[in-house]
Amino acid sequence: MTESKTDIEKFKSDIKKIRISLITLTFIEVIYFVLIFSGGVFLINNNKTFSHNILIWILSFVSSGFIIGILHFLVMTIIIWYNWKKMPIERKKKIDNTLMILFLGILGMWFWLPNKMEFNKLIEKNTTHNTS
Repeated sequence: MTESKTDIEKFKSDIKKIRISLITLTFIEVIYFVLIFSGGVFLINNNKTFSHNILIWILSFVSSGFIIGILHFLVMTIIIWYNWKKMPIERKKKIDNTLMILFLGILGMWFWLPNKMEFNKLIEKNTTHNTS
């Protein structure tokens, strides 16, 4: 009884950690894209732009994009690993979730995250699986 209860609490904790990391990643990526598009428009519309300013802008956003790409890849890898190793779902659903995460990126990660109803079904499925 206590073993399944601790498993449920660990499952809830893991999903909460994944949700927090997704919120952080989404926030960082949205700010990055807003800065890219607003900075580019500023440089194009500004009459006093010099070639070195444009070069500095391009290099800074390429390097920050590389760092954000690594962060995105890290979160995506953790979610795919969690999907395959910890989620109590059938293999076909795991394959579908993996493809969704790979092709939709951050949106796929949000679609993968179980809502309250799915979360309760997974907990119910997990407790019936542990008791039998």
